[in-house]
Amino acid sequence: MNHPTKLSTTLRQLQHVPIFAALDEAILLELARHIRRYHFRAGQQIMSLGEESPGLFIVLQGRVRLSTMAADGREQVLDMVNPGELFDLVPLFDAMPNQTNARAMSAVEVLLLPRTALHQTICQHPELALAMLRAMALQLRDLTTLVEDLAFRSVRARLARHLLAEAASGSAELTHQELAERAGTVREMVGRVLRRMAEEGLVELARGRVIVLDQSGLQQAIEE
Repeated sequence: MNHPTKLSTTLRQLQHVPIFAALDEAILLELARHIRRYHFRAGQQIMSLGEESPGLFIVLQGRVRLSTMAADGREQVLDMVNPGELFDLVPLFDAMPNQTNARAMSAVEVLLLPRTALHQTICQHPELALAMLRAMALQLRDLTTLVEDLAFRSVRARLARHLLAEAASGSAELTHQELAERAGTVREMVGRVLRRMAEEGLVELARGRVIVLDQSGLQQAIEE
C-alpha cells in the first residue's frame, strides 16, 4: 500500500502533467495508487528497442532521448521528451515490442504506470482513453514533422530547426554527433554546415555547445 504522503505527492505531480490536466482528481488518484517511481543517471538506458514495454512513462525531471537504429548502426533521434511529457504509448495498445531506445540525457526522474493498471483504469474511466489519444496524436504530429524534415528539407534547414528548438536559453548543449543523429546525417556534414553558419554570423561555436546569435536568420534558413 502506498504511504499517504507519497500518494499525495504523486497525485500533485500527475495534476501538473498537461495531458492529464482535464481529468478528475478521482481518476488521477486511481492512477497514483499504481505508480512506480524511478531515477536514472545521465547516459543510462531506460528502455531498449525490441523489449516488451513495462508501461506508460511520465517524465518528471530531466530529458529522455528516443531513437531508433538501422542495421548498419546508424542512429536516428525521434524525439526529446521533456518534463511533463509521456513516452512509450504505442506498445501499450498494440502489444508489440518497443520500437525505440530510451536514454537519459541528464539525471532523470520518471513515473511508470504499469500497462495492466492503465488498461483497467481506461475501462472504468473512458476520459483517460481520450487523454491517451490526445497524447498519441501529438506524438504522431511530431513524427510527421520529422518525416517532412528528412524528405523535404536540407541538412542546413534541419540543423537550423533543431538549434532554434534547443537554444531557448541562448545555447544548445549538443555535440556534432548528437546534432547529426537528430538531423539524419553524419557528423562531418554537421561540422561543415555549422562552420558555414558561424561564418554567416548565425551561430558561435564553442566546446560542446552552439551559441545562437541570430534567431531570425536561423528561421530564414528553415524556410529556404
